[in-house]
Amino acid sequence: MDKDNLNENKNSNIDEKKELNEEKELNEENIIEETEISKNSEDVKSKEIKSNNEEVICEEKGENLNQEEIKDACKKVLNKKNKIIIGIIAVSVILLYVIINIEVSKYDDIVYPGYSIYGESIVGLNKGQLQNKIYEYKNKINEKIINIDAGGNLYKLNVEDIVLSYNEEKLLNQIFKENEDKNKLQKLAIIIRKQKNDYKLDIEVDKRAIKEKSNQISKETNKKCEEPRVLINGKNIRYEKGKKGIKLDDKDLLSSIENSIKQNNIYKENIKISGKYIDDNPKVDIKDIEAVNYKISTFSTTYGSGGGRGRNIEIAASKIDDLLLMPGEEFSYEKSVGPVTQSNGYTYAPVISNGELIQGIGGGLCQVSSTLYNTQLKAGIVPTERRNHSKAVSYVPRGLDATLATGSIDYKFKNTHKYPIVINTYAFGGNLTIEFWSNKEALNGVEYKPVGYANGKVANTYLYGYDKNGKKVYEKHIDTSIYR
Repeated sequence: MDKDNLNENKNSNIDEKKELNEEKELNEENIIEETEISKNSEDVKSKEIKSNNEEVICEEKGENLNQEEIKDACKKVLNKKNKIIIGIIAVSVILLYVIINIEVSKYDDIVYPGYSIYGESIVGLNKGQLQNKIYEYKNKINEKIINIDAGGNLYKLNVEDIVLSYNEEKLLNQIFKENEDKNKLQKLAIIIRKQKNDYKLDIEVDKRAIKEKSNQISKETNKKCEEPRVLINGKNIRYEKGKKGIKLDDKDLLSSIENSIKQNNIYKENIKISGKYIDDNPKVDIKDIEAVNYKISTFSTTYGSGGGRGRNIEIAASKIDDLLLMPGEEFSYEKSVGPVTQSNGYTYAPVISNGELIQGIGGGLCQVSSTLYNTQLKAGIVPTERRNHSKAVSYVPRGLDATLATGSIDYKFKNTHKYPIVINTYAFGGNLTIEFWSNKEALNGVEYKPVGYANGKVANTYLYGYDKNGKKVYEKHIDTSIYR
């Protein structure tokens, strides 16, 4: 082989070797480039996975991004989506607010759902309509009757006669102002829930009118108890047991009427009530009156039998016969014998008025009170209220009389002994006798004597007490009487 061929071969090997080196370098560059691309792809994939966890996928086509750039890109996407979400929420809130206002405003001037009066719906009524509705209920209630079954009798009471006020304006304002201070959401909740709100008229009853009806029923149906009695006939004493009675329970009747008027069906139907009765028991125990066993005082006067005066004396005496006074109890002559009217048995007879004798109903009653006054003093009891006549009388000494003027002058005394006292009277044939019966130990052995010392038109009354030996052990000035 010649030198030139050798050089060509050498050069050709060098070129081949050079090409191989270049190809190798190119392959290495490709490998490096592929490695970097793979690495970048893995970084992008990692970012995508991270973004997926945050529910955000960021894609950048045609660009190789580092971590900061990817982060900024994700933020932009998030901000954009957040703005969209906030916008949607804002629109939804506005729409909801509009819907709430529209729904609530429907009931600005009418009654809310769920509202009723006496169980009947009033939903949707405006103020004027509701006012008319309330007046309808009022008028219907006014027409109703209360039927009271008491003592086997039926009594009727008109509701209109016992109602003072229905307070309809109060109810009207209450219903419409009920939700005034509530906000929109609270009002919407009331509309949606339709919670039941039932109202009634606030009825004020006339308790005095009910009491009058109750008194009428009581008068006609009550059975008064009978107190035990001491019956005296001459020297014979007999004790009689008391009897239980019944009386209308006024408080229960009032309560029943008030409650029935507040019932839901008051405007639909009449009311039916049964009167409740309670026992009326005797106040005195028969064991207490069995202590009465002795006549402790007596006094007698005479009168002209027959005529109006004699009749009045006998009627008045009969009204206080067998009357029982317990210890501490006060006696009223006017209450015991009154009223002094013709309907109570009395008639016209001479009476003393301003020092003159005139005809009047009940003439003669003062002789009974004067006889009683002397009996009382002889029992060692002083009066709590007593007035003398304007003119001296003939049947008792001056200073020892007691007059009566209905409505202005009464005669009273109190049982100051620790034993009961029974008043026993006899009025027949012109003779009036009044006795006090009590226990034998009531006067402690003292005998009492009243004395009237007269000097002209003035008389002073004293009460003296003497023991069994005649020794004065008691003295008291009772009263001063002045006559015309």
